[in-house]
Amino acid sequence: MRVFCSFVLVCVIGVQGKVAPDGFPACKRTDPQIEKCFLDGIENIRPQLQAGIPEVNIPSLEPFLVPTLKLDRTAPNLRLKAVLKNMVARGGGNFRIDRLKINLNNKYAAEVKLFIPRLAVTVDYDVKGSRLLVLDIDGKGQLRGNFTGIQVVAKGSAKVIEKDGESYLQADKIATRLKINHGQIDINDTERPYAANSAVAFFNSSPNVVLDILNPLIEDTGAAIMKAFLNKIFGSIPLKELILD
Repeated sequence: MRVFCSFVLVCVIGVQGKVAPDGFPACKRTDPQIEKCFLDGIENIRPQLQAGIPEVNIPSLEPFLVPTLKLDRTAPNLRLKAVLKNMVARGGGNFRIDRLKINLNNKYAAEVKLFIPRLAVTVDYDVKGSRLLVLDIDGKGQLRGNFTGIQVVAKGSAKVIEKDGESYLQADKIATRLKINHGQIDINDTERPYAANSAVAFFNSSPNVVLDILNPLIEDTGAAIMKAFLNKIFGSIPLKELILD
């Protein structure tokens, strides 16, 4: 569910000069309403987020693309080894921020709570040696899914590093909590179509059961993607332009 990381990226950017998106205010460290400053800025540039903002390495939200993901997880009721490619997610641009907390007291930390009404996802998959409960889920093909009522809470902190005589932030710890209210999938499997049909029927008859089993994997994967994207942004903008003194 990598689509969720883009939202957190813009929550911690208050830039100036040539890298500042039009309409995004420069938020000061000492502003007693710094969360409101950032939230107002996000709403101001929401239209730009649809296509992305290359100046600060924010990718497009509509659609949001993830070229490749590798998954390897063993847990109760789950053994999964998979390669996912060409992931496309649509609907993330309709996000709503329900809560934002920023802590700049001798550290750089933030927490954001998001709600996404609906996500439509397509992805090419190659799954080997995997099992969900008693169901064999090996195969190769394309999965299409529709997911609704998505709630995300992301927490993170960053540390300061020095590079080329400038101070930059580097994401240090990222954690996410995720809840999907409902989901439905369809699969076009080129290797095991009959087994894939069984997997689809099982998921669609009990989506909440399957999503609860997969949830720790989704949360960990989302946190890893979020950290990578944050560091891509942080590495391109000096700290003095991220947080104004």
